[in-house]
Amino acid sequence: MSISELQLLEELVNIDSGTGDQAGIAKVAGTVRRELEPLGFRFEERHAGDGSVHYYAARGRGERILLAAHLDTVFPQGTATARPFTIKGERAYGPGVSDCKSGVVTILGALKQLGMESPSQCEIGCFFNSDEEISSPGSREILAQLAPGTRFALVVEPAEGESITIGRKGIGRMELRVFGKAAHSGSNFQDGANAVLELAYKIIELQKLIDLEAGITLNAGVISGGIRPNIIPDYAATEIDLRICRPEQEEPLLESLRRIAFHCTVPGTTARIDGKITRPPMPVTAANQRLYEALRRISRIQGFDLDAVQSGGGSDANLLAALGVATVDGVGPIGGGHHSDTEYLELPSLKRRIELLAAFLRESPGIRLTE
Repeated sequence: MSISELQLLEELVNIDSGTGDQAGIAKVAGTVRRELEPLGFRFEERHAGDGSVHYYAARGRGERILLAAHLDTVFPQGTATARPFTIKGERAYGPGVSDCKSGVVTILGALKQLGMESPSQCEIGCFFNSDEEISSPGSREILAQLAPGTRFALVVEPAEGESITIGRKGIGRMELRVFGKAAHSGSNFQDGANAVLELAYKIIELQKLIDLEAGITLNAGVISGGIRPNIIPDYAATEIDLRICRPEQEEPLLESLRRIAFHCTVPGTTARIDGKITRPPMPVTAANQRLYEALRRISRIQGFDLDAVQSGGGSDANLLAALGVATVDGVGPIGGGHHSDTEYLELPSLKRRIELLAAFLRESPGIRLTE
């Protein structure tokens, strides 16, 4: 790994670019542009309907190979000053060092190794969005515009060890609200309708929908209700995280949730549930498997081996897969402690992943996704 790649990583990490920090994200994008334009890439802003700004760089013409990484982090302004890029042994630390600024550096490093060489009759496209950490509400429409004409996509998020991610769970966010009737818990107990009690019944029913073998999980992770112990609570709510593995699991699960909301056990209570699947599942497909196998073959030539994993977390790979694009994820370097002050990057993996991606791009015209 060259000093310039470490310097570039340090430069990016030391720029605060939390989601919504338009100035910080624009500064990171400016650095990316500085690196790509000398390599012959067209660089442009892409504006989404919600006002968010994202960035696309491309070189060549023809069927697209899409590389994706995000510029935003979860950290507020001032984090990079308080906790700047540091190296301790073979690990680097700092806000976003693994998720996902090392992924950005992986793309830039691989393209520098490729130089002005491009696969024939192919466009190399690089999508850098600014809202991935909040489930890509604006940039998903840009991904939908890029999907037609894209042969396959590599999402350069951090890797889970020496692996490539070939499947991801879909993610849903729901809010279940219960409405009851307030009353004094001593003198008018019988006049009340306890919303907290009804919510407790419903949470027990939610638990019955969990099917670990099928990959379906629900977690009532945040609960609120009541204002004083001597008042029958007239309101209670829970925020639910749900995960599914396959698209066909979505509607039956949502229908079960609606049924739980409709049927109340405590007299005088009503309920409603709102929310949706925010990231559709990325199931394992034959095309994903072949992309992984191509990457694994190259890794073995380079002296290491790659496993195939399925992740319970979501990313932009979910969105691309739902748009019908053959996609793998976790192409970036290995790291951990994401979204915390212990976030780290394993520096030797940065060099490996840069070389892996560069070799893959050289061989991409010969990679077959079907028999």
